[in-house]
Amino acid sequence: MAPQAPLASVDLRPLTTSELIDRGFSLYRQHFAGLLLVALLSQAGPLLVQMLTTMLHLMPTQEDVALAATGTLARLGVFVLIVLVSQLITFGFGVVMSRYVADAYLGNEPAVTGSFRALRGRLLGVVWTCVLNRIFYALALLFPFLVGLAVEVWYLDAPPRSFAGLIVLLGGGGLLLVASLVPVLVVVMRLMVTVPVLALEQLTGWRACRRSSALVRYDPGLGFSYWGETRLSLLLLPLFVIQLLTSTLTSIPMVIAQINDMVRHGTTTPLTNYSDVVVVGSQVLTYLAGALILPLYVIAVTLFYYDVRIRREGFDLEFLAQRVEATP
Repeated sequence: MAPQAPLASVDLRPLTTSELIDRGFSLYRQHFAGLLLVALLSQAGPLLVQMLTTMLHLMPTQEDVALAATGTLARLGVFVLIVLVSQLITFGFGVVMSRYVADAYLGNEPAVTGSFRALRGRLLGVVWTCVLNRIFYALALLFPFLVGLAVEVWYLDAPPRSFAGLIVLLGGGGLLLVASLVPVLVVVMRLMVTVPVLALEQLTGWRACRRSSALVRYDPGLGFSYWGETRLSLLLLPLFVIQLLTSTLTSIPMVIAQINDMVRHGTTTPLTNYSDVVVVGSQVLTYLAGALILPLYVIAVTLFYYDVRIRREGFDLEFLAQRVEATP
């Protein structure tokens, strides 16, 4: 990446987690319009999938599955296909956004159209990297799946016959489930830097995943709070909380529909058969909220990527040397 800005305009140094959060929000405010535009384009794919699924009723109901209704498998296949396509679109735009954030962070003038050069000549590599990431996520989810299966078998073979037995079952199952989520968290955090690696180092597939894991993995010589998995989890935690809050707000149309149905039918039992209009309205709100939050995730991961490279590889010195060489 060719240096553009004066040396004093870029402050590259190791940052604490709180400093990364503060700098991330500052970067978002400074480049809100460009980041929001890319995020809106990125979330258009998932929104289209949700709207098509709702209006065309692509997702089979329990009745369809139970009765083996004609066309159920075909509908399910179409649904899975468009979900995969939307995942690829979102992943690709994540690469574009990461390049945009990198330009802004390193003092260059970011441009939405210019950021698409991160995809130039690497579309197949981006697709393969996205698929490989999803495969790793699926393999990690085997741990909680097997734990859930084991708890169910435990319950069926030896159902609790007393309150104490029920407590043992729930407590033991809960502890096993929490323990099974640890490898899931590690895998997710290890692969979280794949997008900036792909965008900025032009690595794809297995090499991008391996590079991401190498950057995130903890250093045994440092304390627990400086492990990559810990720092990245703490960095993303506030964003996760914000996303949960916005998800609650975007469910308002469904809550209103529930209250309306309860009043009309004179019952206190919530109804779940929403009209397509209500569901699509909630999906649009989710789309807008997701577009506002997505840039924060990309900014956090990209800044973490640079922070790790500064700490381990002296990227700040390398960057300054490049700028000195480029200065007339």
